[in-house]
Order: sequence, then C-alpha cells, then structure tokens
Amino acid sequence: MSADLERIARGLSSPDPGERLAAARSLEAQMAALLEAGATDWTPLAGRLLPQLVAGLGDAEKGVQVHCANCLQFLAYQSDAVLPALREALAPPEERRAWAAAFVAARLGLWSAEVGRALAAAMGAPDRDIRWAAAGHALALGRSHPDCVEVVKGVLRAPSPAARKMAAYCLGAMGGYADVAGVLAGRLTDPDRDVRRAVVLALNRLPQVPPELQRAVAALRHDPDAFVRRAADAVARRWGL
Repeated sequence: MSADLERIARGLSSPDPGERLAAARSLEAQMAALLEAGATDWTPLAGRLLPQLVAGLGDAEKGVQVHCANCLQFLAYQSDAVLPALREALAPPEERRAWAAAFVAARLGLWSAEVGRALAAAMGAPDRDIRWAAAGHALALGRSHPDCVEVVKGVLRAPSPAARKMAAYCLGAMGGYADVAGVLAGRLTDPDRDVRRAVVLALNRLPQVPPELQRAVAALRHDPDAFVRRAADAVARRWGL
C-alpha cells in the first residue's frame, strides 16, 4: 500500500490537472475497496495524504475537489487530524478551498462561523451548481443551528444579485422551521427583477404569510417586469387576492 500512497501523492501534487484528477479518483476507489475489505487502520493513509487532500479542496479542477472532499469526509471518522485541517482550510483568503472545506464540514453536520462565511460566499459564486449546493447545505444546517439562518438572512443584503436571489430561495425553504417573512418582505422592492421574483416565490412557500405582506405581493402585479408581474399574480391568486 505504501507504494500506492506515494504514487497517489505524486499524482495529487502534479501540475497536470488530468493527473491530479486521476489520482484523486484512484484514491477514492482504493479507499472504498479497503473499507469493503475490512480495513481498520487508516493512520498511514491520513498521515501521508492529508496535506494533499486538503490542498485538493482548492483545486481548479472541480472533479479533484469532489473526490478529495469525499475522501476527507470519510477520513474525518477515522483520524483526529482531519477536522483541525478542515478548520484551517476554512480560513480566508482562498475562497475556493474554503467552500470545499465548508462542503465537507456541512456534510458532517458541523457548524461554525467559518462554515457560515464560506457558505455565504459560495451562494454568490459564478457556478450555479455551487450556489445551489451552498444553499442546500445552509438549509440542512439551519434546522439545528439558528445562526445559519441569520447568515442566510445576511446574504439577502449582499451586493451580488445572484447571491440575494439564492438567499431568497433558501429562506423560502427555511420558512418551514424559521421566521423569515419579515426579512423577505424587505426585498420585495429589490432593484434586481430576478431577486424580486425569487422573493415572491419564496413567500409562496411559507406556511403563513401576514395579510399585509400578501397585499404587498399583490401590488407587484404592477411591477415594471413581466416575469415579476406574472409570479405576483399567480401567488396572489393562490391567496385569494
């Protein structure tokens, strides 16, 4: 196994993205095979490859990130060294690495202010898949960690319209367990049409919407944007307005 570890370590450190991806994929497959064979001592693997796996969280190749994240998630249950390494990876300024570390932490059910900061930043990422993944993890963590809900509320005031839109959708889902109507109401006049529409659709998901807020949504039947007008009309009709 030591020879395989050295080969994989070299591959993960290669300047060639194809080699890094092949190494990360090979490691995940080998770990699955070792687990199936009943392996119990993961110390040599974690000791040799932990730095490369953490570095892989910030890789420009998304596939490398994913395989390294999967390996670290498993190793977190096997080695006490993994969680401190993840906490270090959450530190700025490397946002790409911080997002992937938050991805692992969230899948482990772990919350911290650093995880929240990374998820908030990822909700405004150019990559749509990352935005939705960040929102999904925030939604799951928010059930047990009210601070996570507050972080998403903060994203609703972010400079990026994409981030505000994602926060609106996320808060609409969080409305099943948190009080979010008021903060959503404050963005019905957002300057971005996609955000206004997202807020209307988010309010439509809430178990209860105060009558005055229902009327505010109905008033968007006169919004300058046709998509917002149609969304507002459909939601208002659902409320009997």
